[in-house]
Amino acid sequence: MKRVQFTIDDATSRLLDSLAKQRAGNRSFVVREAVRRMADQEGFEEYLDWLEQQPRVRVSLKRGLADVRSGRVVASAKGHAPRKPKHW
Repeated sequence: MKRVQFTIDDATSRLLDSLAKQRAGNRSFVVREAVRRMADQEGFEEYLDWLEQQPRVRVSLKRGLADVRSGRVVASAKGHAPRKPKHW
């Protein structure tokens, strides 16, 4: 492990202490987990950006938005009955 030092504002410090309290006071764990989650989120956002650029996805998104705007949608509670799972 590597020791690092950083500066945070008072509100963030209180959040860190509050989250660490639930984890036996382990502030380092909270920071490591936050950094990992942020990295995962960045990767997911990059994937979504890539996905939105795919021609077939773009067509599907445009069609779905047009359906919503014209009222051609059904609330899920009023939709089709759930399908029975397929048994192999």
